[in-house]
Amino acid sequence: MSRTYVLKRAAVAALSFYAVLTAVFVAVVNVPDPAPAILNYYNVNADQIPALIAAKNGNQPLFDRYVAYLGNLLTLDWGRSVSRVGEVGPPVATLLERHLPYTLVYVVPAVVVGFAASVVLGAYAALERGGYVDRLVQSVGYLAFGVPSFVLAQLSLVVLSAELGLVEFTLGTPEGKYYVPGVPFDIWTVDAMIQFAVVATILTIALVGSQVRYARAQCLEYVSADFVTLARAKGASEWRVMAHVARNAALPLLTLFLDDLVTILVVHVFVLEFVFALPGIGNLGILAVKARDVSTTMGIVVLVAAVGVVANFLQDVGLGAVDPRVDTD
Repeated sequence: MSRTYVLKRAAVAALSFYAVLTAVFVAVVNVPDPAPAILNYYNVNADQIPALIAAKNGNQPLFDRYVAYLGNLLTLDWGRSVSRVGEVGPPVATLLERHLPYTLVYVVPAVVVGFAASVVLGAYAALERGGYVDRLVQSVGYLAFGVPSFVLAQLSLVVLSAELGLVEFTLGTPEGKYYVPGVPFDIWTVDAMIQFAVVATILTIALVGSQVRYARAQCLEYVSADFVTLARAKGASEWRVMAHVARNAALPLLTLFLDDLVTILVVHVFVLEFVFALPGIGNLGILAVKARDVSTTMGIVVLVAAVGVVANFLQDVGLGAVDPRVDTD
């Protein structure tokens, strides 16, 4: 793989990153007349509107605000949060550092378990093609993919909390401008871990539902391969054969899984944290949008866009390094 190929992919990643930031910045900031929206949402008088707009830098030209934002972004100065009434809050970097662990503690296990379960179930279903196991895996996969995550979240709240009383979902309560945890910032307590385990399970189900079909289709390409025939001729067990098939299908499946990371962050994280009242970046983003806090909203966009762009860059470079069919000249 040539250095030119890596530099080209890096340039495409950088351009994609700034294109996303520009589109979101214009959508968030470019409000033709914010006064009616301010009167409808905020508890202020009409004579307080100019001061509120000035506190959010709304009286500056859009291009000047955009240039200033890009300059601050390059210097890692993401600005300070601003409340709905114009009060200056903590730095955006501090808010992200405070709320990101709540998101990572259930996203990371869900991603790891979801990918592993998808590969294993897909490989086993491919080896049992046309059998009852194959039909069951496909049916469960389509069901998990078709049921929205917020439906599973609401059912979990009703069954586990209201009906059975097994879990008390009280990790956080919305207080004031930003999401303040209702319990100490200790995610390793028993109660907190149980609640996060429920959320991680729902996210894992959504991931498996979206990936197991691809895993089965990819593993079907190797079921009739020579190495599978040789392994069976030597008396290898089905689990051993499945391990060989899953190992060969893991790399192309990993590239598909990386593409879903942005979907996870943009959709499932915001939905699950809203339903379960989790004090993560999803709920922080919802409250920042409601408060028209441009700095915090853009900080979350930078985080999500960076994850998506880096994932795609690693996918392109990884495929160029291991797949000879990819043109890397």
